[in-house]
Amino acid sequence: RVLFRSSMADGKKMNPIVMVPLRWGIISAELSLLSVVTIFYLGKHPFWIFPLFDIRIIFIAIFLFFALREIRDFHLDGILFFWQGLMASAVLLIVMAIITYLGIWVLGSLDSGFVSEYIQTGFEQIRNLSPDAEKQIGGPAIEEMRKILPATTVGWMAKRYALQTFVFGTFISIIISIIIRRQPTML
Repeated sequence: RVLFRSSMADGKKMNPIVMVPLRWGIISAELSLLSVVTIFYLGKHPFWIFPLFDIRIIFIAIFLFFALREIRDFHLDGILFFWQGLMASAVLLIVMAIITYLGIWVLGSLDSGFVSEYIQTGFEQIRNLSPDAEKQIGGPAIEEMRKILPATTVGWMAKRYALQTFVFGTFISIIISIIIRRQPTML
């Protein structure tokens, strides 16, 4: 039974459960950052898009699928255990979260409008709430948001994006690891 075809100890190749998702994580992070920058410079702040409509979810699902399938089919002789899928998924998500964190931090540092537009859009949304929406949300929650918004920093925004990447990615990782896994048949 082959769990790992190569190991770091032999000095030849690094473990495919690390290297393959590392490559796919870099690609997905670059595309996620590109989408954040594009949406921002097209005039809509990417942090005010409903999280379930975030293109990052599609990138995580697609690139995680490709990474796990590549590991299974080309590196582990067609066998991929659930735990291997989760480990590879964790590598991809860590790489993606770190790169997007740094990219958002750099974007916010270079363009001060990134944070100020987020704050301004937040106040506009609070002002434009209908009476029914205000009643549903509640006055104390709205007042708390009014106090929190001015203290927003680029670091907080980057941390939020990275945390959301982990949250979305965890659920997607479990599903795709179950779908892609293939265990050896016992005779």
